[in-house]
Amino acid sequence: MTETMYAKELADFLTDGREITLVEMGCDEVNISCTQGKINLWFGRKVSEPLIRHVIFGISNVDSSVSHELEIICNFDTISLNESLGYKLISYSKTKGGYRAVFKLLFSKKFALDHFMRSIIDQLKEKGVKLTLHWDGSPGMILHLYNELKKLDNMKIKRIEYKAEEDKRG
Repeated sequence: MTETMYAKELADFLTDGREITLVEMGCDEVNISCTQGKINLWFGRKVSEPLIRHVIFGISNVDSSVSHELEIICNFDTISLNESLGYKLISYSKTKGGYRAVFKLLFSKKFALDHFMRSIIDQLKEKGVKLTLHWDGSPGMILHLYNELKKLDNMKIKRIEYKAEEDKRG
């Protein structure tokens, strides 16, 4: 299916009664997979910093209630440093090598997103980065996210999955 056909199909799904379960979009170095509960991101090692910035801040512009949970093994002082950067501490415990701290990153905090973006760039020096974001994205929000991200060069819809007709009857 061509990009134009996918874009029309995505726009039409709001009115045709079928339920979408997944929309996957991306380009060579970015993949974004959206369901109504999650956004899975993959950044390849050669992705540019402006592209990462546009994806992360584009998601935030569409829905600032998106969140990401991250776990960091660090010393005790680093916990408060991350809190000062806008990460919300959920829990921490002593572990081998320091403290295991679990933070929630809220996409409503732009300065926290800026720090998060820099951490993604650091991770990309070693390997591709996979992230799971949480949201309450409706089909309309998925369409809105696509409309925000399609502004990027080479960003296209790769796949759309629908809820099976049998599931609707049950």
